[in-house]
Amino acid sequence: MTEYRIVVRDFGGPEQLLTEEITESLRPVSSQALIEVEAAGINYLDVYQHESKGPHKPPLPFYPGLEGVGRIRELGPDSPSTLQVGQRVAWINVPGSYATALAAPVDKLIPVPDDLSVPQALLFQALTAQYLVTEYRDIQPGDWVLVHAAAGGVGSLLVQWFGHLGARVIGTTSSDAKAQSIRAAGADAVVNYGHDYTFVDEVQRLTGGQGVQLAIDGIGAATLEKTLQCLARGGTAVSIGSASGPAPAIQPGVLTNRALRLAGGSVFTYTADPAELQQRAAAVIEGLQKGWLKVEQSTAFPLEQAADAHRALESRGTRGKLYLTTQE
Repeated sequence: MTEYRIVVRDFGGPEQLLTEEITESLRPVSSQALIEVEAAGINYLDVYQHESKGPHKPPLPFYPGLEGVGRIRELGPDSPSTLQVGQRVAWINVPGSYATALAAPVDKLIPVPDDLSVPQALLFQALTAQYLVTEYRDIQPGDWVLVHAAAGGVGSLLVQWFGHLGARVIGTTSSDAKAQSIRAAGADAVVNYGHDYTFVDEVQRLTGGQGVQLAIDGIGAATLEKTLQCLARGGTAVSIGSASGPAPAIQPGVLTNRALRLAGGSVFTYTADPAELQQRAAAVIEGLQKGWLKVEQSTAFPLEQAADAHRALESRGTRGKLYLTTQE
């Protein structure tokens, strides 16, 4: 069987995502499993890597993709008895996932039910939402939460999860076209911050001048200072990304008078421990199966169209999950 993968030999735009045949033998060693990939998820981190932005600069050549879903084709030595050949599994943080097959560490594999759709079984965004909802505030009914880029994959899941816990959610977006999907996800209010990222006054108006108890900011440079202005006394802002550029340095004095908190977050930190990974994944899968957590939209591209998929993602005109499929 001929296997293929995507390779990046030079940093640059989507045109650097090339398809190549895998010529080396694919056999699992030690605590690995050989996976027949069903689909590979596409994330902004993948874009940052091939564009060599910030700290996301792997050595060349490199094989992009960090998450996927598929079935175990072969188990290597030292594999746990909980895994079986033919079992469906998902993973995050396994480089080289843009491929038809790959060898993955068994401690990164998450068993997933067969009845989950491909977009549901791609867990990177949902695991991100899960740690953000649980780690920074014990959400109480009536809490105000601000979610930036709420029409995106992570943003939509955050809106649903915070709403499930009883929070009042304000979602931001850059276009009226996306506002409808944010409301459909359950947001109590939507703010279009436009091209100048104006949202502070509207957030204060919506909260009666109180501000929000928690804010999730993946925009970075254009928003973080303003996000802090939206916080209630004792509120927390979590910086999780830099879609508009690296977030500015914040002086501690900005936080002092209102006892604000500024935190950073990474899904890799909160899933590094295998047992913790399984616990967080179980919470996600439970929400998906009970139906209160939904993956509303998705777009599939064939593996060999990885460059087109990245162009679509970078256009910021997409909603929901984008992924590469390896099966016709």
